[in-house]
Amino acid sequence: MNEIDIRMKLKEIYWGLSEKFNFSYNDYPTIIISNRLRCRNGRCLRKRDTFSGEVRYCKITMSKALLDEFGWERFEKTFRHEVAHLANALLYRGKGHDKSFKRLCRDFGGSMNPKMAGYTYSDCASTDYIKPIIKYIYTCPCGLKRKMAKRMSYKKRGNPNYYCRKCRITLDKWKEIRV
Repeated sequence: MNEIDIRMKLKEIYWGLSEKFNFSYNDYPTIIISNRLRCRNGRCLRKRDTFSGEVRYCKITMSKALLDEFGWERFEKTFRHEVAHLANALLYRGKGHDKSFKRLCRDFGGSMNPKMAGYTYSDCASTDYIKPIIKYIYTCPCGLKRKMAKRMSYKKRGNPNYYCRKCRITLDKWKEIRV
């Protein structure tokens, strides 16, 4: 399935949800299918007007890796989750994963992880995530290893507030290996 077909299907899902649940956005939200997004399954970015507080811009970014790894059903549920964020902002002026969002997400058929969903909405919970690409392995002198997708920042390495949880050695003494 190519990117145009994916966007058309997602557009149909969006319009179906907006008609059924009676929320309207001035324009169709921009949908991006990202090949690079691996730290999350999807993202809904909204910008509000400074004076009126209305949503003026919306961009939903979906991970192509999610579609490749888990298939269309999981991809669609994640898209419904992101549309629930937009609907929550339009209908209730809500932010994040508050109660109104959780209710909308469940009604839309979206997916939530167990920690976020809680016991009330566990029927739509999912524990499937995109596996990050490991690029760096950091090893403490005590033997503790930490695998990371991104390089550890220099601010953390020299800061005494960041240290090994096992032996309390600061991160600047850790050995870095690029995989």
